[in-house]
Amino acid sequence: MKNSLIRFIASSVVLLLFSCGGQFDVVPTPHVPTDTPNCASACAHLNELKCEEGKPLEDGTTCEAFCINTQNSGHALNPTCIMKITKCDEINTCG
Repeated sequence: MKNSLIRFIASSVVLLLFSCGGQFDVVPTPHVPTDTPNCASACAHLNELKCEEGKPLEDGTTCEAFCINTQNSGHALNPTCIMKITKCDEINTCG
Protein backbone atom coordinates (compact mmCIF):
# COMPACT_ATOMS: atom_id res chain seq x y z
CA MET A 1 0.00 0.00 0.00
CA LYS A 2 2.84 2.38 0.89
CA ASN A 3 4.59 1.72 -2.47
CA SER A 4 1.32 2.34 -4.31
CA LEU A 5 0.91 5.69 -2.59
CA ILE A 6 4.47 6.71 -3.43
CA ARG A 7 3.99 5.71 -7.09
CA PHE A 8 0.70 7.62 -7.23
CA ILE A 9 2.30 10.77 -5.83
CA ALA A 10 5.33 10.48 -8.14
CA SER A 11 3.07 9.97 -11.16
CA SER A 12 0.97 12.96 -10.18
CA VAL A 13 4.04 15.18 -9.87
CA VAL A 14 5.35 14.06 -13.27
CA LEU A 15 1.98 14.70 -14.90
CA LEU A 16 1.77 18.10 -13.26
CA LEU A 17 5.22 19.07 -14.53
CA PHE A 18 4.45 17.97 -18.09
CA SER A 19 1.11 19.75 -18.10
CA CYS A 20 2.85 23.07 -17.27
CA GLY A 21 5.45 22.70 -20.03
CA GLY A 22 4.14 25.47 -22.32
CA GLN A 23 4.19 28.06 -19.58
CA PHE A 24 7.98 28.02 -19.42
CA ASP A 25 8.43 28.96 -23.10
CA VAL A 26 7.41 32.59 -22.60
CA VAL A 27 9.87 35.04 -24.16
CA PRO A 28 10.29 38.16 -22.04
CA THR A 29 9.35 41.46 -23.61
CA PRO A 30 12.34 43.81 -23.80
CA HIS A 31 12.22 46.91 -21.66
CA VAL A 32 11.79 49.77 -24.12
CA PRO A 33 13.39 53.03 -22.93
CA THR A 34 10.99 55.92 -22.57
CA ASP A 35 13.19 58.64 -24.08
CA THR A 36 13.05 57.39 -27.68
CA PRO A 37 11.27 60.61 -28.82
CA ASN A 38 14.57 62.40 -28.02
CA CYS A 39 16.48 60.50 -30.72
CA ALA A 40 16.01 63.25 -33.33
CA SER A 41 17.28 65.97 -30.99
CA ALA A 42 20.18 63.81 -29.81
CA CYS A 43 21.26 63.11 -33.40
CA ALA A 44 20.94 66.80 -34.34
CA HIS A 45 23.12 67.64 -31.33
CA LEU A 46 25.71 65.04 -32.37
CA ASN A 47 25.80 66.61 -35.85
CA GLU A 48 26.20 70.10 -34.36
CA LEU A 49 29.21 68.81 -32.43
CA LYS A 50 30.47 67.08 -35.61
CA CYS A 51 30.56 63.68 -33.89
CA GLU A 52 30.95 60.55 -36.02
CA GLU A 53 27.98 58.99 -34.20
CA GLY A 54 25.67 61.58 -35.76
CA LYS A 55 26.52 60.53 -39.31
CA PRO A 56 24.61 57.84 -41.24
CA LEU A 57 25.92 54.27 -41.08
CA GLU A 58 27.62 52.67 -44.11
CA ASP A 59 24.30 51.15 -45.20
CA GLY A 60 22.65 54.60 -45.15
CA THR A 61 20.77 54.15 -41.87
CA THR A 62 20.41 57.57 -40.30
CA CYS A 63 21.44 58.31 -36.74
CA GLU A 64 17.79 58.87 -35.82
CA ALA A 65 16.61 55.59 -37.38
CA PHE A 66 19.44 53.69 -35.69
CA CYS A 67 18.60 55.29 -32.34
CA ILE A 68 14.88 54.54 -32.62
CA ASN A 69 15.40 50.93 -33.76
CA THR A 70 17.99 50.27 -31.07
CA GLN A 71 15.85 51.78 -28.33
CA ASN A 72 12.76 49.86 -29.52
CA SER A 73 14.81 46.66 -29.32
CA GLY A 74 15.35 47.30 -25.61
CA HIS A 75 18.91 48.63 -25.78
CA ALA A 76 19.04 52.07 -24.20
CA LEU A 77 21.23 54.61 -26.00
CA ASN A 78 20.16 57.34 -23.59
CA PRO A 79 19.43 60.13 -26.10
CA THR A 80 18.38 62.40 -23.22
CA CYS A 81 21.94 62.29 -21.90
CA ILE A 82 23.43 62.67 -25.40
CA MET A 83 21.51 65.94 -25.80
CA LYS A 84 23.50 67.38 -22.85
CA ILE A 85 27.07 66.52 -23.85
CA THR A 86 29.41 69.33 -24.90
CA LYS A 87 32.15 67.26 -26.60
CA CYS A 88 32.06 64.05 -28.67
CA ASP A 89 34.30 62.20 -26.23
CA GLU A 90 31.60 62.58 -23.55
CA ILE A 91 29.28 60.12 -25.36
CA ASN A 92 30.62 57.21 -23.27
CA THR A 93 29.44 58.93 -20.09
CA CYS A 94 25.85 58.35 -21.28
CA GLY A 95 26.11 54.61 -21.66
